[in-house]
Amino acid sequence: MKPLDRLESALRSAWLPLALLLLALSTVFVFSGDRGRFYRSEGNHSGISSEHLTIAVNLSPEHGFQRFLRWFMDEDGVVRYVPYNRFPPGVYLLVKLAILPASDNLSARLYAARILMLLLFAAAAVLAYLSLCRLTSNRWVALTATLLAFSSYYPLYYNDMIAPDGIPDFFGVMLTFHGMVVFVQEGRFRQLIVKTCIALLLGWHVLALLLAFVIFGLVRDLLRARSAAATSPHPRYVKLKHAATAALRSRYLLLGAVALGFGLSVLTFNFAMEYAALDGETPLTELPSFQSMLVRTSVDRGSLPQVPFSEGQFSRISRMFIPHALLVGGDAAENPTWMSRRLGLVLGIALTAVCLVGLMFVRPKILFATLASFGFFWVLPMRNQVAPHDFESIYYIGIPLVLFTLVLLLARRLTNRDGVIAAASVIALLLFAVSSFQMSRIGHSAVAGQAARAAEQDLLTIRESTAGELVTVLNIGGYYSTFFGSTRRAMEYYLNTSLIHYVHLPLVEGGFVVMRKRVDTPALLTPQNQYIFLYDRDGLEAWHGAAYRSVASTEPLAREEFDVYLIDGEVYYLKEPCDGSNFNARLF
Repeated sequence: MKPLDRLESALRSAWLPLALLLLALSTVFVFSGDRGRFYRSEGNHSGISSEHLTIAVNLSPEHGFQRFLRWFMDEDGVVRYVPYNRFPPGVYLLVKLAILPASDNLSARLYAARILMLLLFAAAAVLAYLSLCRLTSNRWVALTATLLAFSSYYPLYYNDMIAPDGIPDFFGVMLTFHGMVVFVQEGRFRQLIVKTCIALLLGWHVLALLLAFVIFGLVRDLLRARSAAATSPHPRYVKLKHAATAALRSRYLLLGAVALGFGLSVLTFNFAMEYAALDGETPLTELPSFQSMLVRTSVDRGSLPQVPFSEGQFSRISRMFIPHALLVGGDAAENPTWMSRRLGLVLGIALTAVCLVGLMFVRPKILFATLASFGFFWVLPMRNQVAPHDFESIYYIGIPLVLFTLVLLLARRLTNRDGVIAAASVIALLLFAVSSFQMSRIGHSAVAGQAARAAEQDLLTIRESTAGELVTVLNIGGYYSTFFGSTRRAMEYYLNTSLIHYVHLPLVEGGFVVMRKRVDTPALLTPQNQYIFLYDRDGLEAWHGAAYRSVASTEPLAREEFDVYLIDGEVYYLKEPCDGSNFNARLF
């Protein structure tokens, strides 16, 4: 066989494009940093990962399979949970199964959970490829469009973030979309129902995909019924009755009803578990998950940071079209300013408009329209959640997938050669590999890595001494501290076996104190630590007896040492000077 004949035969092979896709996806496993620690110190990545991994670790029969971030002891000596039931339970169960072989090795648990996320990311890419194969009947077009869309910043940066509303939810969306493609082409409705229910156990974003699909499907059924009625000899009211009956019998409406019912069942289960965790004393409207739902759906704006919405969203869309390897400074820090918001807004609007116009020239329109638009069906009602969380941008991936597919189909028609598209596939594979390599370097500086290892060792040392004991955490930093991505969340991961109190909660007698400040006193139990230190509480309070006497007599205290607060009869001391405005307390 001649070389050209062999090349043509290879291009027509069914397995070669899939093999190349798997080869490209393998780079996200090969080009990786140290996934066994919280290495990315800024933004959402590490803080959210530590939070949800903590919930998965705590999931056990010992705690009644409650999902909670931490546990503490109230003033009456009763152990209480801080429940977290905002997302379906499926992801936490998967993570729990993944980390079981790691036993009590916290680094191995983190590594296993991140590998699970990467596997789900790869599976989502494969599902996108298989869906495009069915829609285009051209594997090379499907391969190239998939690699280009998945090589942008947001999918690659967040592909190992441990979060239900991240990659697991994204996998569920791609799984359901594949079910939609099979349903439209082959009429297999049951498999779509099964895939939808699996997706709803992993996250809520699939509801936006379903909403778009159901609306477009109902409109199509109504238009067909209207067209059929136009040629019918029956009276007008009979025609309207037939159209209404057709809509009520539509499988799209049935799909929406099943999805809504199953989703409400999962939500009810979450509320019931949270109600039980709070000892059945909290009304539904005051449950933390219910309050979070109000904030995320913008019913209650809450305290989430407000940022320019439209500019930010269209700028993110424009970035979804650019492989990370093509960005200037592709290995820059997290959230780099790669273009002005105005330019991002214009480019994002233009690309979205071109994509929507292109829908006029493809079939079946219902599937391409669903894929291109479902991101907006999520963003508009959830803008208060989406605006501050840039990882939500991965749900715009339908826009580049559709537009790249349209461009490649047009190129295929103009050239009438598979070789051109195959060459584009090789280029897309290289871009994906280079982008994956560059992304692996973000957040892995030598200084940051050294600090992370030292802090991790400090926390592991503290963990050994405080398991099952009371720990009061002082001056560790705010909720969005840059230390370990979010210090409070990471603290809860490493000290999940301890009963943790923070400064804003009433303190109880005994136990330990954790501080970032080193105080050379016999109460210091971890003199070898570098960043975070453990103290015996009684010993530390005895050592600070002079400070307490100063509080009792309202005498000034040296502010370079501590600010001292009296809260509900208990004394609190903080490293950083504060004005006391956030405390219902007296400040000395």
